[in-house]
Amino acid sequence: MPQTQRHLRNWVASGDLSAEQLQQALALTHTTPPAGATLRFLSCVVLALAVAMLCSGVIFFFAYNWDALTRWHKFALAQGALLLALAPLIRFNLPHAVAQASLFAASLLVGALLALVGQTYQSGADTYQLFALWAALILPWVMIARMPALWLLLLVLLNLCVALLLSDFLLQPWMLWLDNPTMLLFLLNASAAALWLYVTRHTAASRTLNWAQRSINLYSLMLITLMAMGQIMRGLDSDLLTLITWVLFVSAWWYLYRVRHLDLVMLSALIMACIVLSVGLIAQIPEHYLGLEGLFLLMAVSVMGLSSAGSMWLKRLKHTSQKNAADTQGAKHE
Repeated sequence: MPQTQRHLRNWVASGDLSAEQLQQALALTHTTPPAGATLRFLSCVVLALAVAMLCSGVIFFFAYNWDALTRWHKFALAQGALLLALAPLIRFNLPHAVAQASLFAASLLVGALLALVGQTYQSGADTYQLFALWAALILPWVMIARMPALWLLLLVLLNLCVALLLSDFLLQPWMLWLDNPTMLLFLLNASAAALWLYVTRHTAASRTLNWAQRSINLYSLMLITLMAMGQIMRGLDSDLLTLITWVLFVSAWWYLYRVRHLDLVMLSALIMACIVLSVGLIAQIPEHYLGLEGLFLLMAVSVMGLSSAGSMWLKRLKHTSQKNAADTQGAKHE
């Protein structure tokens, strides 16, 4: 909901504005959604579902008819589907929703084609190589389209590549120096989040950019929090570097979403991460001090108390932000 519309509805809730005056105020401030906004939204949803169903249909078609198709038929159908996915680009420019959907579908079908090659010729290549090659092949499209969904697809492929690489070579002698392999995944996603902030620093904010940025940052926060929790569970053998990294990342999170720009959703995630680590610390209290029942009671009370305190703090931040915005808007009208 836009900021102006939120303020108007708050005034209605507080009794400063009547319901009849609300419609007039919405019209005067041009915050009423256009008549075709809902239709455009539904069109985008239907388009996204169509892309997902068509791509999954191609994959399941090969899976069901694998034995009935010859090698040439398989490659002809797979490459034909890829060309058909790219065909709308002849008619529509890249910023158009249809062109972006077709490019995203083609990027998915590239992976299906690579899987078909590996399954047909049994090259013996490791699975991580498939995702690495997939990411390398769609990289030019990602750079040209500058589409958030494609950037996220590329990041997902890189995450899968690194995770499979770690699972295959974790016990190798040249990997023994890595005490916490998940740190590589965190560094990859944290670097992607920083790069995203740098690239979009002069770009107008939009819902698409916001949800993409939030997805990367929340995943990075989840990774570093799980790593920190694992180190806390290790007790005296914990790796201080992981805990220091968590503190630094949380400090950057605070600056971005509290100091630089208030974002209650991201601050809620930060509160949850802090609660998780707090409960993890309490769980390390030796059982003979409180007993098992007392320890579980303390953990439950801590969760309820910290959650209530975090909720009250977020409500106070929201109220202060709305009041400051209303004062600023009133000063402009004066």
